[in-house]
Amino acid sequence: MTAWVERGNSLLSWSGELLFFAVICWGAGARGLFAALNAGPSVRTNVGVTALATAFVALVVLLLTVGRLVYPVFEIQLSVEVLALVVSSMYGALHLAFLGFAVAAVALGWSTRAGLGGRAVGIVAAVAFVVGSFPWLTPSWWSSLVAVLIAAWGVFLALATETRTKNPNSAREGMSAPV
Repeated sequence: MTAWVERGNSLLSWSGELLFFAVICWGAGARGLFAALNAGPSVRTNVGVTALATAFVALVVLLLTVGRLVYPVFEIQLSVEVLALVVSSMYGALHLAFLGFAVAAVALGWSTRAGLGGRAVGIVAAVAFVVGSFPWLTPSWWSSLVAVLIAAWGVFLALATETRTKNPNSAREGMSAPV
């Protein structure tokens, strides 16, 4: 395990740095999304926001664990047992984050009122996120692909919201009552 951390040190370092900005961007994006929607009280919206908040907390835990693997704090060397705990915590946090994004994808597919296309995109994204939530069972390229899919899903939500808010009459078509 020590050799794995040493071999992947530069990739883990870059991942940690990018993850920091991803958390900031997703947080700001989620806030902007719900402000643009004038999201009222809805079970779907509450579930989506709670799932996103859970994913953000898990990403922060992931950020801390990756940072601890890469940067020696006060030159403290980790024992093999502690290193195993940190790595397993890293994968646990990644699992939780992807599951949070999966729940948010389904819930927000309905609460953004992006129509049937938005709901389908949410379900497909959720399936990819669930499969990606098992990084110890899937190849590393799949985890990278899921990270790109999370970004693409976020862009889709932003674009779907932007087009719906520019033409308020089209946002009312095909809407169901809030749950």
